[in-house]
Amino acid sequence: MKIVRGRNLIAFACVLGVSMVASAQNSGKLPKNGTPAPAPAQKAAAPASPTFGAVRFNEKPLRVETMGLTMSLPVGASASSTAIGNLAAVQVTGPDSKWMSGARVLESSDLNLTLQQVADTNLKTQLGADTVMVGAEGPSGAQLIERSQNLVIGTLPAERFYVLGPKDTDPKHAGRPRLIYGVTFIKLGAGRFACFESSCGETDLDRAKPEMEAMIATASFIDAASLESSKRALLDSGDRFMKGLDAAALRSAALEAKETWWRLYVPAKTGADADAKEVGYRRIRTSIGKRGQLDPNRDPAKFTGADLDEGILVQVDFRGVLGESSDALTDSQGIFFQTFDRKEEMWSLSTRVRQAKNDRTSTELGTRRGNQLTVKRTDRPATTLIVPERAYLSRVESFLVQRMLIAARLNTEFAFNTYSSETDLIEIRREMVEQPPDKPKFYRVTTRMSDGAPAQVAMCRENGELVFADLPGGVKVEPTSLERLVKMWKSKGLPLD
Repeated sequence: MKIVRGRNLIAFACVLGVSMVASAQNSGKLPKNGTPAPAPAQKAAAPASPTFGAVRFNEKPLRVETMGLTMSLPVGASASSTAIGNLAAVQVTGPDSKWMSGARVLESSDLNLTLQQVADTNLKTQLGADTVMVGAEGPSGAQLIERSQNLVIGTLPAERFYVLGPKDTDPKHAGRPRLIYGVTFIKLGAGRFACFESSCGETDLDRAKPEMEAMIATASFIDAASLESSKRALLDSGDRFMKGLDAAALRSAALEAKETWWRLYVPAKTGADADAKEVGYRRIRTSIGKRGQLDPNRDPAKFTGADLDEGILVQVDFRGVLGESSDALTDSQGIFFQTFDRKEEMWSLSTRVRQAKNDRTSTELGTRRGNQLTVKRTDRPATTLIVPERAYLSRVESFLVQRMLIAARLNTEFAFNTYSSETDLIEIRREMVEQPPDKPKFYRVTTRMSDGAPAQVAMCRENGELVFADLPGGVKVEPTSLERLVKMWKSKGLPLD
């Protein structure tokens, strides 16, 4: 069995599409000035009225901390979120995928901007005209079928409209239902608005509209100042924890972390392993070693100077099968090193992706001395970053942090600054440690790898060993052995070389 070494876990990123409004030209930026809003108009069409009492919600509400949003989802709906820099968004897919709704927070430098001005600007983009009354079509062929002003969602002023999209003139799409776009704006504060952009087929409106509106009616937001204050408090907790770590604590965590094999898979409805879809496997080895061991081909007898620096070594081997028919194979190797004084770290990553005749390999070399981090790659330009002085979590420590938090018996939430290979940025990683009342010898750790990232939930024993983990996309992780992996992959005809 060929063992390949892993770059990271599979990147289970949720990708949120651009605005679901009709026009692809809508940039999402708010104007400083808007056109005068038309007076409230009567509805031209007679879409079904919302029947909030008929909509059942999931017991656990959706929380998107980077947006300060809490919202209930209809039973059967699903959500994903993403963050790019300081911008965060969430997308909800309705039951049976009959509708979609995206949410984001918009900010403008014009603190006097009104809801009507924001709505008018969005309508102008969709309809192609400055002013269109309800029931009329704009030059684009889109029709404003409903506009509701002076709404209140929670305690906040809101405005909503629905637009019937233009007809599709492509003969190939004859008979295809037109799309309906619903946009709801909520004023959160001066120059700050929540925007919900929803869409469904014209024939699905009677069912989708009550569900979409009932969901939006449950939305509540934390103000921007409170959101920033909460983030600072979590980083303060992470900083205190990291400052409490000394060489002895790091050495102990490294020595306790045994070699582990992990299986990644999507369970089958039958519950049988034979029916499950294998996603990949990985091996993690943690040890005390020398800097020179970053290159496994070098002879330790020839180490000199900095090669002899002692620290923690983490080696990660990963193989994943991708694609609908599992026809793509990714193999990766990662070796990470950090000195015990936490002042320096280095790593080497190599990733190979194969599919049919395509065979691509990329490498990444990272070096940090003090607060300056440099990352060089073969597939994109080099990056140099200044590492934050507080709450910084190194690449090595990212593999040990859950074990160390559990060992400290800290049942609370933390935030850390850590480098992400996926974005080339210093991201904020969050860790929530809880001890379930009904399982006193176990700990549940909820991880968000960056602002807006979906949660990864791990159940661990009180010594920090993983029992299982749930990842986005329905993927499960569980400890296993090399022998069991070989047997399972062979039985499913999956590649082992």
